[in-house]
Amino acid sequence: MQIRNKQGNILIDANGKAVLCDFGFSRIRHEATRTHTTIREGGRLRFLAPELSSGPDKFRTSQASDIYSLAMTFLMLVTLALPFPEMDRELEAVRMAEQGIRPKQPERMNIPAGTEDRMWRLLGVMWQQEPKKRPDACGICETLQEIFV
Repeated sequence: MQIRNKQGNILIDANGKAVLCDFGFSRIRHEATRTHTTIREGGRLRFLAPELSSGPDKFRTSQASDIYSLAMTFLMLVTLALPFPEMDRELEAVRMAEQGIRPKQPERMNIPAGTEDRMWRLLGVMWQQEPKKRPDACGICETLQEIFV
């Protein structure tokens, strides 16, 4: 596999298939015992769900926080820019996210014409402030198929 992006969390295999890996903040779950381990280092703050930078569950990742990070990754892929590109400092982007402010809709996305508005709506659902309102991975996959197939 070759690393193709600056952050190193999107890999391309020999067949050209993209594989996502390591958002930096991850939870390891042992299915037999349901014990949790949290890793507190690494990751890019611009991709961090707001509930992970403040509040009682600080650094306690969840499926919902992963969905938020995935939305930011999708945004980076369709714009070829980091989330909150107008912000020079990572902590500025974190503070904006904590306040419920999300990246501005770009004028152009690098996806097929006619799909931009639907993709932007999907991102909006994926990065909602309230984690419980974010869709699960199956719902995201279904929506992506509707948009691009």
